[in-house]
This record gives sequence, structure tokens and C-alpha cells, in this order.
Amino acid sequence: MTLFELYVTSLSLTSTDKWRAAGSFTSNSTHEGLFTVLAVIALIIAVILLFWVFARYRRSEHYLNLKIAELTVNNIKLRQEKNELTAANEKLQQENTELSQKKIEALENIINAETPTK
Repeated sequence: MTLFELYVTSLSLTSTDKWRAAGSFTSNSTHEGLFTVLAVIALIIAVILLFWVFARYRRSEHYLNLKIAELTVNNIKLRQEKNELTAANEKLQQENTELSQKKIEALENIINAETPTK
């Protein structure tokens, strides 16, 4: 109900009346001036902190991108090394198999040489 009355009252006022009514609220209190100064100081501090946060974010983002690039390069190197070691391991397994076969053949030859033929 109160809002409706304010709405009707605002419609009945002309623009000149509204400006006159807005001008009558001015006051020369020192508290208002102090409040304005504090609000401006708070706004300046907020803007400085905002720029500081943005700069810090960019710095940390740049650092993380460098770390990711470094880790990617290390990952590629380790994969290459793993592939080389896998190939070397397969080669050693083949040599081990060949040596085991030669060992078996040598043992068979020794056994065959020691057993008397009838």
C-alpha cells in the first residue's frame, strides 16, 4: 500500500518538482565529506588489490604453463628411453635364450661323452 502511494505521488510530481525535492536533501555535514573520502580511498585500495590479484594470477599461470611444457618434454624423453630399454631387454632375452640352448647342448654333449657306448 505504501509503495502504491509513493508511486502515485511520483507520477503527480513534474520533473521540475522532482529536481527541487532532490536539491533540498543536500547537507554540509563533515561526516558526509569524511564518508566520501573513505569511500574513495576504499575504492582505490580495491582497484589496486584487483590489479595485484590479476598480476599474480598471470604470473602463476605463466609458471604453470612453463612447468607443463617442462613435464611434457621430460615425459617424451622418458618414453623414448623406455622404448630403447624395451628393445635392449628383448635383445638380452633373445641372447639369454640362445645361451640357455647352447648350455643345454653342451650338457647333452658332456653327458653323451661320459656315457659308454655299448
